[in-house]
Amino acid sequence: MVHRVIDEIAGEYSGRLKCYVLDADREPKVAENYDIKAVPVVLLFKNGEKFESVIGTMPKEFYVSAIERLLSS
Repeated sequence: MVHRVIDEIAGEYSGRLKCYVLDADREPKVAENYDIKAVPVVLLFKNGEKFESVIGTMPKEFYVSAIERLLSS
């Protein structure tokens, strides 16, 4: 469910942000480095630094709001 929403958002924000998927089960060290305790989680980064985390499945508008906060900061 989250993948579909993020894919849609990635298309809408093409050229303004990049989206990546991490399989926390296959990359446990990366998950540990970012303190991922639950999935799904969407991590937003700006200039290589974690800006915000969105935990759980949320409506598209919730993710868009978080992205807009990031882009306007």
